Amino acid sequence: MEILGIGPLEALFIILIALIAVGPKDIGKAARSAGRLLNELYRSEAWQNLSEASRNIRALPNRLAREAALEELAQVKREMEQGVSAGLDQLKDIDLSPEARSKPNDSSKNAEGSSPKE
Repeated sequence: MEILGIGPLEALFIILIALIAVGPKDIGKAARSAGRLLNELYRSEAWQNLSEASRNIRALPNRLAREAALEELAQVKREMEQGVSAGLDQLKDIDLSPEARSKPNDSSKNAEGSSPKE
């Protein structure tokens, strides 16, 4: 079991080094001052800026992927709009009047085998 990336043997080794360096009498006072120092560090503006920068760097790949997907979707949207506008232009060119509708039928009869009178 690890806490903060430190295993039990590593924690025991740190405590042993602290006992040797500070001594058994002053270990409580040293731990208290270390706790105060860490508390001040975590509450400092520099630590908050560092923590925010770290979060931004961790979120960067996801944000870039979302932006790339958005750009791709925008390109697909532009292509679809161009296709739709081209289709609408073609529809505008089609003559739907009754006279125009009868003309293709007459020409289709001529193409089927009836020859026009000369």
